[in-house]
Parts: sequence; C-alpha cells; structure tokens
Amino acid sequence: MKPRLLPCLFLIAPLAAIPVPAHAGFYTGNNLLEACAVEEGSPNYFERNYECVAYIAGAVDAFNTTREANGLKSCIPSGTTMGDLRTVTVDYLRDHRKERAKSASQIVFTATRAEWPCKKPVTKKTASKKAKSRK
Repeated sequence: MKPRLLPCLFLIAPLAAIPVPAHAGFYTGNNLLEACAVEEGSPNYFERNYECVAYIAGAVDAFNTTREANGLKSCIPSGTTMGDLRTVTVDYLRDHRKERAKSASQIVFTATRAEWPCKKPVTKKTASKKAKSRK
C-alpha cells in the first residue's frame, strides 16, 4: 500500500461507524407497479414482467416460510397460480394509490391477505365456544 493512502484510510474508516437509517424496503409499490404494468410489445417487456412475477413470488415464499417456521399454514389456497398472485397484487396497487410508497413486500402481503384472509386458528377456547353455540 502506498504511504499516501494510509492517512486517507484513517480519515475514511470512521465514516463506516456512522449510523444510517435503514428503509423498511428498498423496492416500493411504485417500483413494483412500474414493473408489472409494462405493456406487452415494449422493448423491455420480458425483463420487467419477469421482475414483477419474481418479486411477488419471492415475497409470497418469504411470507409462507415465516408462517411455516411459526407452525402455521399458508393462507393462500392450493391451486392459486402465479397469475392469480400477480393479478391480486396489481389490482391492489391500482386501487390503493396512497399505499404505493410503502415497501413492495408489505403491499404484496396486504394484497394477498385481503384476497385470502387467514382463518383464526382453532384453540381449545374457540372450540369450546363453537360447541356451546351449537347447543
């Protein structure tokens, strides 16, 4: 290392310790809608369409993995296609303009939960309430 570079490193290195606020998400709903709304036939259609579908698939996989890690099943019905997930997400983005600045993963989560709400898990308490109400 050259002798002149060493003093520069001593000046720059402390900058790495300065805290910088992290963002909740680096990809917003606006970014996702831009990727998903690209028109067929445009020069970057395939790239952007794959970007859209891959992002949604990754977000849904992450949610489902988290649910499984917590002993819960996915709320999205079996047989749901990637096209269904894309449609639900894009419709939500178009219908909720004010939400688009939020993180895209949060929007995918909200859109899928709105379409396929999770049923509350049956516990001993809720099971006994159901049994009493049937009598």
